[in-house]
Amino acid sequence: MIIRAAFAIVLACAVSLTTRAAEDLFGDPLPKNAVQRLGTTRLRYSGVNDVRYLPDGRGLIASGRRIEIWDLAAGRMQTNLVVSRSAVVSMMPRKDGKALLVADSGGNVREWDLDQRRELRSWPTGQKGLNLAYYSPDETRVLTCGTRPPTLKEWELADARELIAISGKMHSFTEAVYSADGRTAIAGGPAGSDAVLAHYDLRTGTLLHEWLKDYNIYARCLAVSPDGARLLAGSRSKATEWQLDGYKPLAGFTGHLGGAVVSLAYCKESDQLLTGSRDGSIRRWNRLKKQVLARWWPHPAYVTRLQVSPDGKWVLSYGGGGVAECSIVDGAPRLKWERHTQPVQCAATLPGGRVVSGSTDATLRVWDSFSGRSLLTIRATNLIAQTVAVSPDGKRVAAGCKDGVIRELSLDDGCLLRELKGHTGYVRSLRYGATGLISSGDDGSIRFWSATAKEPARVIEGDLMAQAGHRGGVLSVALSPDGELLLSGGRDGTMRLWRVSDGKQMAVFDQHRSWVEAVAFAGGTQRAVSACRDGVLRFWDLQTRTLLAEMNVGGTPSALVCSADGSRAYVSGRTGIVTCWDLVNAKQVVALKGHTDAVTALALAKDGKHLISASEDTTLLVWQVPP
Repeated sequence: MIIRAAFAIVLACAVSLTTRAAEDLFGDPLPKNAVQRLGTTRLRYSGVNDVRYLPDGRGLIASGRRIEIWDLAAGRMQTNLVVSRSAVVSMMPRKDGKALLVADSGGNVREWDLDQRRELRSWPTGQKGLNLAYYSPDETRVLTCGTRPPTLKEWELADARELIAISGKMHSFTEAVYSADGRTAIAGGPAGSDAVLAHYDLRTGTLLHEWLKDYNIYARCLAVSPDGARLLAGSRSKATEWQLDGYKPLAGFTGHLGGAVVSLAYCKESDQLLTGSRDGSIRRWNRLKKQVLARWWPHPAYVTRLQVSPDGKWVLSYGGGGVAECSIVDGAPRLKWERHTQPVQCAATLPGGRVVSGSTDATLRVWDSFSGRSLLTIRATNLIAQTVAVSPDGKRVAAGCKDGVIRELSLDDGCLLRELKGHTGYVRSLRYGATGLISSGDDGSIRFWSATAKEPARVIEGDLMAQAGHRGGVLSVALSPDGELLLSGGRDGTMRLWRVSDGKQMAVFDQHRSWVEAVAFAGGTQRAVSACRDGVLRFWDLQTRTLLAEMNVGGTPSALVCSADGSRAYVSGRTGIVTCWDLVNAKQVVALKGHTDAVTALALAKDGKHLISASEDTTLLVWQVPP
């Protein structure tokens, strides 16, 4: 009996260890068949409607029907609450941090006890397009704002009794705030009326004043100063500060790229304020001098939410799919996570299990694919890479960038070695050959570069008379294993075969029904695959110029790689799912699911046993190649 019991315990432990989900460097679970994640999806979201601080400095994030509570200093989520049957549109913590006021898209207001994780009270407002619910300054009443028709309502918190309902004259309301004394409210809306700001007496419903003939007042773009004397408003062209007594304009804050200020806040320092813009930047201003004291870009676009921490040291913001917390002094991120902060656009493998990736965050990173650690971060001017390639000796990486320039950099220290100029538009694809680099771009050209010169040795462009070359952008090129042949795929719906030695066009494959997004040799020089925007993967015999098979991979495939023996193809795209295909039998082998956004690039490791996928979710996944 003792032996059987001991054996049962050992067996249970073994099962537990083998079935326990694998984790990445950050301790987050990995998807099935993945062995590592490069970067992290923490604080990445498909949409966030509000961010707030609790009095103790923890962060609140409202996404969908959930509210998450984060220890921002440690980068760990502590609590995940489902608080509504519909999307949460706003939240406001009570001053003691023990309760939270929530508004949802179904038109309901709820108050939650955060300690006990239970709903204290809730009621329907009857307002269509409900977009906020705020505590009054004394926290005994609640202000709600409906979009269309524009309505303000005030409620007694204790019994949810409606105190007043105000119908606005504007096209709609997008934001509203209490005045410091809680007796009045200021509402703002978009274009469609003469004025976009309106001040109401909450006791009588009287319209006190309308002003600011501008284009828009965005959601979360009104703030009353801590002393209650001033109002800050963000609009399509600028941020404006007003003296509430007499509605006197004090200052305008302009300079963001694109103009629009879509979020704002007052700092703890009374003479400073923050503005967030659709260019992805946050600016800290001296409001008296109208001077920018600091500027940083935590997001790729539209900083739609912005909050200052209770101690005044940090700024919590949302934009472009990510939440960030940065120093209010210089914008430095609080957490130095080893990650890309924006979508990963390209990737290539290196010897020794390393991977290099390029992102729209204007960096290249070299990773250890086994440990998940970032070994090197490369920064250079305009380094927004659409494609990367690694030299045969593994010492250099070429980055084809959105400004049409190819930047070749050292993989030892990240130093810029040379810039190759000639393409107009994005550089879409790069391959290293025996004598140098081959590139293609949106300008419809294929360029051959020597290992040292800064001018191309040969340029292939569309020639209508000779019926050679692509008519439109060349989206992908692939080099045969022996380096003698080149494949190209383009927006003209063709795949073309070239001889590398003299640039002669050998064949045209025009049976595609849309853009050819990616091409690859299948093993040697006799077969190839092409991935087309029509959702079909095509398998070709290059010698006979015949189509061997068509496989419907679904979606819009844009990333493609073949196994060394040419028996399998891996393809992915907007779906975020990587599918593996048996080319001989034209059957799907497996679907690898783990990314939360589009997959932009695929690469096979040198050992042939691991596949790397890069995604717009800011991460890369390392997959075990299925047997």
